[in-house]
Amino acid sequence: MLEKIYARAVCIELDHAGVQHQREREIPVTYRGELLCQQRLDIVVADQIILEIKSVEHLNPVHRAQLTSYLRISKIRLGLLLNFNVAILQDGIKRVAL
Repeated sequence: MLEKIYARAVCIELDHAGVQHQREREIPVTYRGELLCQQRLDIVVADQIILEIKSVEHLNPVHRAQLTSYLRISKIRLGLLLNFNVAILQDGIKRVAL
């Protein structure tokens, strides 16, 4: 629940800064040409960066793997894990690139 609140706040900040973004963009996941599901990305900024919003005690390897998978299926090359459950937000930002 907190992650949705933080995602909304980030979108408000992006709106105020005039930065083009899309919240909860759905992308198709296929296997052998068959649609498996629609995956929902938290925020896509300017069609170039995926923001994956978290509110967890610690970012774990599974969070990085999740974002890496999103990057691969979306063909976007850069993503940021944003963990809001930290004293200083800068400490909760991790860059992931393909």
